[in-house]
Amino acid sequence: MRITGLALLIFFSFTINGSNAQFSGSTNAADSTLSDTSFVQIRSITLIGNKLTKDHIIYRELTFRISDTLVLKDLDAIFRRSEENLLNTSLFNSARITRLQDGKQLDVYIIFTERWYIFPLPIFEIAERNFNVWWKTKDFSRVVYGGVLTWNNFRGRNEEVGATVRLGYTQRISFFYKIPFINKKQRSGLSFGFAYARNHQTGFATINDEQVNYKSEEEYARTERGASISYTHRADLYESHLLEAAYRQAEVLDTVVMLNKDYFASGKSNTKYFSLRYLFKSDHRDIVNYPLKGNYFDIELSKVGLPFLKDDVNIYSITSRYKKYWTLPRGFYFSSGITAKYSGNEFQPYYNTRALGYSSEYLRGYEYYVIDGQRFGLLKTNLKYKLLGERVVRAGFIPFSKFNVIPFAFYLNLYGDAAYVWDQQFSKFNTLVNAWQYSGGAGIDFVTYYDLVFRFEFSVNKLGESGFFLHFTAPI
Repeated sequence: MRITGLALLIFFSFTINGSNAQFSGSTNAADSTLSDTSFVQIRSITLIGNKLTKDHIIYRELTFRISDTLVLKDLDAIFRRSEENLLNTSLFNSARITRLQDGKQLDVYIIFTERWYIFPLPIFEIAERNFNVWWKTKDFSRVVYGGVLTWNNFRGRNEEVGATVRLGYTQRISFFYKIPFINKKQRSGLSFGFAYARNHQTGFATINDEQVNYKSEEEYARTERGASISYTHRADLYESHLLEAAYRQAEVLDTVVMLNKDYFASGKSNTKYFSLRYLFKSDHRDIVNYPLKGNYFDIELSKVGLPFLKDDVNIYSITSRYKKYWTLPRGFYFSSGITAKYSGNEFQPYYNTRALGYSSEYLRGYEYYVIDGQRFGLLKTNLKYKLLGERVVRAGFIPFSKFNVIPFAFYLNLYGDAAYVWDQQFSKFNTLVNAWQYSGGAGIDFVTYYDLVFRFEFSVNKLGESGFFLHFTAPI
């Protein structure tokens, strides 16, 4: 059931069986006969503060149910894990579970602060692989502007709707809709989307481990269209399966093909193909956007191009990631992650060849480089120290309750990375492939609400190069 205020919780703390009730696990003489190994039963679950989010979305994330019988000493750990599950939905700024104990009966109360879910925001972006690459040139012609509408928790069912219009250097129109649950058991979901994009500039080759671009002021150097649909199955809280089918069509100016005949297959100036992708995830991290304990594993099978449809490409690949997080004494934490990708020996056009330097797959200290290849292995390690544990400040000048309570924390970091990229097609133009690369450094992380992370790092790589870098996601 749902209650929109704290009044009833306070009222119940004084009225349930008079003085025999316990609040938040406080001791009471009437229940002094219960030991840590005693069993208690959950009598009720009351939700407080979820004004938009449907109750069944919340119940889906809990590790306990009404009528469950639990060991008293395990309650704190069970409730804490459920709080983490709720926060990992990205629906709430806070989620706190407390209880009233009446003998061997428990009344559980879950108190929420919901996030703001609708973000009609202007776009001001840089058309580069990351901020550090753009900062070298400060080329404002690569600015992208426009608008995006992101509606999280649409209809209170944790659905996501997104629409984007980008203008300027890169022009893009896209739409995305995700439905996490389409059946009563809340195990199956669907999502679909489409996009159209065109760009005056495109990278046509990797030379000396940097992307080389071709730019046309009069015409669009590359145009792309695509659509996808995916089915998800989440049988329990921490394991999920995804099956995706997608279609992509792209074309470039003839000049791009003259500069690199292997940009697309068969020296053509266009390509079109279907792709299939299967992804299995096992996610046991505490807080997904900045984990400190737990583990994560996934394996992804991808088939780009379907021969029976006479597609232009025929590439299969297997990618897997494993990440582990340890809590150490005295405010220290250690984490390590390994990513590996294997693809077949079939020819891969430059358009479909990616390894390190894109998205989250990169080697710290090599932010200015791309290391392209057909296979790679990447190891990341991180030692953290909690410089300032989670604090909360109230920004009185912000009139909105969903934004004016700001949690934050700071962590110091020491890290070391290593990687190897195999390339059998374009290696004659690049020196970082087919050789071990490694780097290390130190930094400070700032973590706050709405899944925001700011990392300020100083890195040194194998080449002896060093520099300061800025990133916006957890390092591992």
